[in-house]
Amino acid sequence: MIGFLARVLGRFMFAGIFLAAAASHFQDIKGTGQKIHKSFPAELVGGLDNAVLIAVGLMGGGGFLVATGLLPRLGSLCLIAFLAPATYFVHFLAFKEATSDSQKKEEMIMCMKNTALLGGAFMLFGYECALAAAQPAAPASGKKSKNKSQ
Repeated sequence: MIGFLARVLGRFMFAGIFLAAAASHFQDIKGTGQKIHKSFPAELVGGLDNAVLIAVGLMGGGGFLVATGLLPRLGSLCLIAFLAPATYFVHFLAFKEATSDSQKKEEMIMCMKNTALLGGAFMLFGYECALAAAQPAAPASGKKSKNKSQ
């Protein structure tokens, strides 16, 4: 019972970060786009606004799938697909270009936070894969095979 409660609470807490961030970023598409480093290849997705919308979709959709437990592996992959480029193009490159110590410190903290969240998403994915593999496979059809050699 305690394990079930811990898993549910952990899912909600983990996914809540992404759901809240998706809602916040969706309210300011242009402002969010300005935080993305200029070297990001936004033309591949039709511009910076589309890149932000895709990121919001990955965060919101992934967070929802993880929180509800509907498709947690897919949700984890969505979060990984968001976190990897966001960490690099939003925080790591800003850290490298920061001039003040306070700016460097803030971007370092954000890089470390995203890296930890990325690790959590990978762990959740691995946990869910192991859980699915441990379940017995369903029979291919409802009929029992007859052994004709007896």
